[in-house]
Amino acid sequence: MTTETEKFTVNVNKDAMNAVRAEAQDKGVEASALIQRAIHQLAIDTGRMDPATSAMLKAQYEIIDEFVGLSKRLFHEGRFDEHFVLTVFKAAIESPKLRARYERAIGGDAFAVKLPGKTPLNMYLGWYIKNAIGAEPKLDANNQPVRAQVRGEPIQSYTLLRSSGR
Repeated sequence: MTTETEKFTVNVNKDAMNAVRAEAQDKGVEASALIQRAIHQLAIDTGRMDPATSAMLKAQYEIIDEFVGLSKRLFHEGRFDEHFVLTVFKAAIESPKLRARYERAIGGDAFAVKLPGKTPLNMYLGWYIKNAIGAEPKLDANNQPVRAQVRGEPIQSYTLLRSSGR
């Protein structure tokens, strides 16, 4: 199973790209994330991928969808604050079903450190959580995102959030 990525450039019809951007905005993601997922799904559907890589990608997208739904629910319950990413992770791990799915996606215990697939997935999840609720990174005096460090949690660091006013 490989976690390596490959960059490539593709030219897309302008109207098609506008449609993709509109769909991505409706889903609360960037167009590149929507395109990436479509490519991964196409590769999975071909049946030509290594089965372990295919299973890993399926598990990751399953957990991303679960975290996005959980983010929206917690946001609508009024639980948003600058530590919202941590709030979502804690709520996810409290659910036995969601914890099991998360652990399948990372290939180990939710609280383990240095699992090869955990750091990139957690970074994606933080990004999806932020976008699911239309938040923005909290910035410091130098206009850099403010990060928090934690111990004894499924994540070790995350970007603090602020409301975008949308």
